[in-house]
Amino acid sequence: MDLFGFEVAVRFRLSGREVLAYGWHWDPDRATRRLEALVRFHRIPGRSVADPGLETWLGEQLTTVVQGGAVFSLPAFPYRERPVWDALLRIPRGATRTYGGLAKEAGLPYPRLLAALLKNPLQVLLPCHRLVTQKGTPMGFHPLGVAVKRRLLELEGVRLEE
Repeated sequence: MDLFGFEVAVRFRLSGREVLAYGWHWDPDRATRRLEALVRFHRIPGRSVADPGLETWLGEQLTTVVQGGAVFSLPAFPYRERPVWDALLRIPRGATRTYGGLAKEAGLPYPRLLAALLKNPLQVLLPCHRLVTQKGTPMGFHPLGVAVKRRLLELEGVRLEE
């Protein structure tokens, strides 16, 4: 699918008709492995699929969050580290927070926050791309990298230091 100019492979985890997680990567096999890791970490039931219709749905959701400023409605599923996902949803479009600030808001030690962010089940819809270092620079955005993170923030009107 096209992620704002970056072509990525996406795999989805469904419970019934609800998307509970997706994993993406440049490589389809690695997207599958990424999704499998998310499923194990969060203990997500259901079935995993690659589906062009779901890619269209995801593209629409991403556009409403990144370009429209909508706040994604997190499924009722009991994700691990739920305070992290709830805190991410409170960061508005066009704003950033530091990793340390989010750790405090979520009530987690900094290392545990970083570990949780690696397992974001709905990356970008849960806007971890809005997190920056204390110096205001981008970091992380596993597995797609800082160039994608920078592009997402630019679409939201955020200009970062080089």
